Amino acid sequence: MINKADKILIDVGSSTVKVYKYSSSLNLILQRSLFFKEGFDPEGGISQKNKKELFELLEAVKEQNKNTPIKIYATGIFRELAPETKVNFIDEVFLRTGLYFNIIDQDLESFYLEMALVGKCNLNEPLLLINIGGGSTEIVVMYGKESIEKVNLDFGVSKILSDFPGINNEVSNIKLEKIVEYVKSYLPPLKNRPRIAFYTGGELTYMKLAKYPLHKNNLFEDEDHPFVISVKDFREKNKEIFEKITLKNLENLMPENPKWMYGARACSAIAQAICEKYNIETIIPSDSNIINGIIRQEFRYVTLSGSFRKHLDYILKIKEELEKTGTIVLSPRFTKPKTPGAEFVIFQGEEGLSPLELERYHLNSIKNSDALIVYDPQGYVDASALLEIGFAHSLGKRIIFTEKPEEFILNNLPFEVGI
Repeated sequence: MINKADKILIDVGSSTVKVYKYSSSLNLILQRSLFFKEGFDPEGGISQKNKKELFELLEAVKEQNKNTPIKIYATGIFRELAPETKVNFIDEVFLRTGLYFNIIDQDLESFYLEMALVGKCNLNEPLLLINIGGGSTEIVVMYGKESIEKVNLDFGVSKILSDFPGINNEVSNIKLEKIVEYVKSYLPPLKNRPRIAFYTGGELTYMKLAKYPLHKNNLFEDEDHPFVISVKDFREKNKEIFEKITLKNLENLMPENPKWMYGARACSAIAQAICEKYNIETIIPSDSNIINGIIRQEFRYVTLSGSFRKHLDYILKIKEELEKTGTIVLSPRFTKPKTPGAEFVIFQGEEGLSPLELERYHLNSIKNSDALIVYDPQGYVDASALLEIGFAHSLGKRIIFTEKPEEFILNNLPFEVGI
């Protein structure tokens, strides 16, 4: 069943690793800047130095949380790994740490961003969501609880740092306006015309530390979003940070992770370009990120596997619990078996379909799922589930068992335990 106990959730981006503990609430317990783009090659992967630091961090988190499930969500530059390199890296992480290095695609990242903020603001107008990472940028227009327009860009802070290295001199020798115009050249037009933007990913904390002129949020009440800032004030403070405030002074604002400030000017310039391009008037700084969305709804679509003949009641209970969270279970579609206890269970609504046709439908649903969830009491996995696990693994899909599998080979393929 769905595990509501404590979890450790790790957000691995292109330049920052954030470790959260979730029980009844979400708490950031560790933040570390690791610039994975330095020495990165799609065929060769991340540099040996960064790999060493990443493994040391993962091992330390495991050691400090021995009896707590740990889940990883990687984005940005990890999506750029060549297919074989990606498989090998996921295998290496699993074999060395026992953790599944879950690299999520940009659509799923955008979904998590939407889930993090949906329902926070009840204004009857479109809202822009801005999420800037090290290697990618997501721009989403929301209306109520619905995403109505998306722009996914394959550049972020790392590209600005690479193309404008002088930005991180003690005082930037690159003009803010030059970078803003450069970023605008990458931005496509939007059909919608939002006035207000959520700017996510630790920006509330940063703006408070850097003393941006924030004002009370009178647009709506939400303890996670107490302040707003006009684009005019945002632009003027950015200019000051480029031209008058030294990098050392910025680093001193965050002594526990000073390297985070290496991306501060670049990130603000990208955000300013987005706001100017789309005529945003007001920014709502937010500390929300994908993890805030994950704890609200982790899956869009899943397929359930296991012995429908022996354990159908339990599988249907998982289906029911997942659907309560908003997750769509692609297979099984129906809940009333026409042939309970038979060697191959057929549900009411599937009459006239052969076992081969039904299994092909089930396999196709795995292609369209965020994860394959396998019900395996006492580690038991039946033959049909083995077929589906192998198929999911060949597609690079996330595989989650309800209990640790007892089959030897399954313990050597990357997987997770616990929903």
